[in-house]
Amino acid sequence: MNIAVCDDILSHRNAIVPYIEAFFKKKLIPLELKEYSCGEEILGSGEKFDIVFLDIELGDINGIDAASQLKKKNPNCIIIVVTSYTDYLDAAMDIHVIRFLKKPIEQSRVFSALDKALSEMSNNQITLSTKDNQILRLGSRDIIFAEANLKYVSVHTVQGTYTVKDSLKKIKSLLSTEVFAVPHNSFIVNMNYISAFSRTEITLRLPDGKKEIPVSGRMQPVFKRRFLEFVGEGE
Repeated sequence: MNIAVCDDILSHRNAIVPYIEAFFKKKLIPLELKEYSCGEEILGSGEKFDIVFLDIELGDINGIDAASQLKKKNPNCIIIVVTSYTDYLDAAMDIHVIRFLKKPIEQSRVFSALDKALSEMSNNQITLSTKDNQILRLGSRDIIFAEANLKYVSVHTVQGTYTVKDSLKKIKSLLSTEVFAVPHNSFIVNMNYISAFSRTEITLRLPDGKKEIPVSGRMQPVFKRRFLEFVGEGE
């Protein structure tokens, strides 16, 4: 588990780090933990973290802006906001933080936040079978889109592309209906990765470029409504 604590006050980092270490020691989960003192430092690290404990008041780049950029680099990153202020609660919810911990930090609340984080990570794991009869475990938030071919389904993720024997219908049943949508009978897409949308086509953001996906005429009204609801512009 790769975790970061970002707070500009050393004593605050020293207060929370032992709780994180104790939690993962108790769970027998290997832990790699890094500390950062400002938003520029954590963003400049180039690291992809599973979980980030993030202070709000960080200086030139506040915690909300840092969290937003971390999520753009890694949509799977789970953010836990740690702060003395409550004025940022609405903004924190907009970037889908899973917990808002008020200082001074209590061990029980850190443990509760980490339990929720692990539960969320576990709930987003799906199991598929490759064409070579291997078992494949994928984080659903890593999946950008899935495409049905003549015999198999290609699952495109942030790590690479996998060819699986499972049907598109089965894959759809395993994925969250809040995040994934069907623009065409041959595709399932993760709406987090949509960078452009028109009546007949969507553009997905890929690690090495982009991908245009057709929107069928029959699917267009439902897909448009789903996407607008997803980005918060639906009625």
